[in-house]
Order: sequence, then C-alpha cells, then structure tokens
Amino acid sequence: MSRVRFVLTDASGIAPYVPELRRLEKSILYPIGDGADHFFIDHGPEYHPFFSGLGEARFLLALRGERVIGSIAGVMRDVFVSGRKFRALYLCDLKVAAEERGQGLSRRLIQTGLGRVILDRGLRQTRLFYGAAMRGATGDVMRTAQGAHPFKMSNAGVRLQLYFASPEALARLELDKAPPPPRSPGAVLGPAGHVDEPGFCSTAGRKDLRLVSSGQPWPLIHLPLGPEAWQPSWGAYLRRCGEELVRHGLPGSACFAIDERLGDHISWLSSQGVTPGAVCTVYSLRLSLQPAAVTWVHMPTSEI
Repeated sequence: MSRVRFVLTDASGIAPYVPELRRLEKSILYPIGDGADHFFIDHGPEYHPFFSGLGEARFLLALRGERVIGSIAGVMRDVFVSGRKFRALYLCDLKVAAEERGQGLSRRLIQTGLGRVILDRGLRQTRLFYGAAMRGATGDVMRTAQGAHPFKMSNAGVRLQLYFASPEALARLELDKAPPPPRSPGAVLGPAGHVDEPGFCSTAGRKDLRLVSSGQPWPLIHLPLGPEAWQPSWGAYLRRCGEELVRHGLPGSACFAIDERLGDHISWLSSQGVTPGAVCTVYSLRLSLQPAAVTWVHMPTSEI
C-alpha cells in the first residue's frame, strides 16, 4: 500500500483533484430525521465556489497514489464573538474515505492544516479556529478522529439543531408566546456577504444535498440570519421568510439552525409542530489567554 501524501492548494489549483473529491463526497451519507432517507453533499463541477464565497479558501488533500482519501478546507474570514470582530480560520468539509477511518487520518489532516497556518505569515493573524461537523450515520467525523488533535482540547461540543421545515408551516406560526432574541453574549459565525430581505438564500449549484432515494438535489432555501435580525423574535423572522416563500411559490424546505442551549426557542417551535431533522456540532479553539464565555453560537446552515 502506497504512503499518504498531502497536497495544499487553492481555488486556482483544485481542478485536477475535483473528480476524486466528488467521488469521495458522494460516498459519505447523512441521515434525515429517523433515517427514512439519506443525503450526500455535492459541491458541484468546480467544487471550490461554495468555499471561495465564504472567504479566502484553501484545500488540504490526502492522497494515496492518485486517489483522494481525505480532505479538509480552510477559509479565512471575519467572525464576531461577544460583539468583537476576530480574524478566524473556518476548517470545514473534513472528509475521510470509509476504508481509511479509524487510522488517524482525520487527526493528521487537522494537525497538518493547522501546521501550515503556523508556518504561513499571512495566516498568523488568525485568533480563532472553528469547525463544524454534520452527524453522519456513524457519528461526526471530528468526534471519531483518532488520537489528540486541537479541537479535542478546545471548546468542543456546541450542538446545533437543524430544521427542514415547510414554508407553509413557518407562514402559519403563532407568535404570541415566541421568545425574544437572546440578550447574553454569543458568537456569530456568518453569514458571509449581504442577504436580501426578508432573509433567505440558496446554495443551489454550489452546494446541493442530494437525496440517496432519487439522486436529485433536495431543494432547500436557507434562513441564515442571526439574532440581530430576529426582530422582534426568532419566530417573527421565521414567519416573514415563510410567508415570502409561499407568496413566491418557491419549492422545497426552509433550512435553518439554532444552538440547542436556546431551549426556550426550540420548545416554542416544537409546540408549533416544527421539530429538528438533523444535528451539527461546532468545535472551536480561540488563541487568547481570556477565552470568551458565550452562551450561544449562530452558524448559518448555508455555510455548514
């Protein structure tokens, strides 16, 4: 068996590896709800536009021969923690081939990626590393990485509940008891760029969730805005988006996420008959002596 070699590239150099990357991501399945169906992530024929749209993107690939057996993307961007802006590196899209799991490749990808950051003068301004992992059929890939790596020694384990709701269900939400936005300190990890009112967007063609049952993209409209836009409440934001989606007759589900620590919000939405359909975990490592105490994290589903 040939040795593993690592290749670091950016958007301009990713093209030769795209067929292998697309093969790899098609092999990784995520359950929906009770497992009645699964989906895989498809980043499209050029692969990089989704990541390049978030910030300055680079890609670390693990190859055995000419076969891509693992990869991770890193995106330099600004985020806000307790109201302060930080330069951050978003480590995302960590993938490992099934036959390579349990052998430490996830850990090596993370460690090698962070090592490249330390050696790169242009990246040394980074003050926060964070990553997100969808929970797949066998757990999330960050959690199953063997051995010690920085995210296992970090502020790990913030779980986001992900929703896939019908616009009609959101449009008929009753707002009398909808809780107000959180007033406590939080971390806002997106969205990148401007989002038109009332606050939804699509990643079609740049990142599609393809259903295993049909092979077709799951039509999703993302509701990416954070608590600053939840005026006067999260429920009001969700209903505005639902009403607009219904008015325009846009197909598909409305996708959004919320930190499970905001239990009053989740309970309120459950009382309206809207429940989560998936789980994502956010991992972070802040390079400062005084870590910020945040009671919630906002991360748009359009960027996970």
